[in-house]
Amino acid sequence: MKLLLSLVAFALAISTASGQSIEIVSPNHAYTFAYGDAILHQIERDCLTNEMVARVTFSNYPYAGDQESRRDEMFDFVFPGLHFDATHNEFFARTSHRGGRIPIAALHPNFPYAGYKLGPTAKIFLVKRGGRVAAVLNATAQPRSGERWVQIDDNWSLQNLLALGFERMTR
Repeated sequence: MKLLLSLVAFALAISTASGQSIEIVSPNHAYTFAYGDAILHQIERDCLTNEMVARVTFSNYPYAGDQESRRDEMFDFVFPGLHFDATHNEFFARTSHRGGRIPIAALHPNFPYAGYKLGPTAKIFLVKRGGRVAAVLNATAQPRSGERWVQIDDNWSLQNLLALGFERMTR
């Protein structure tokens, strides 16, 4: 797990060497299906602490069938150290360089339910090793293209190789 987190940190350091960036590893970890998949994710605000919470649902649907029924499991990953601006309904991070501000997620008023959405400067990496999941938030001062939620598994399946290839091509 430490090796995977180190590789993610190294890749992010290379891609963000030209600008300011922050990285927060959630203190929460999840234990779920080794070959499952993240099927749903959303950003929430803890009303008591104003912390940003990433709520992720994992499923065993890739291998569910007659022998094993489908099961979904939901986990919360908290990202401490972020600030919440109540006037703009957004989460942001402060950089050490002149107190700069990096927007992370903002409230989008969708009818009938409003929800927080990651901004173009932020990505959340779900790093899986076996059944253990760690969540890493990375944000830069400059907007980035590509997916906002990236799942990284320790198995070298064709799906993972293609996902890493497309991620590298969109930088």
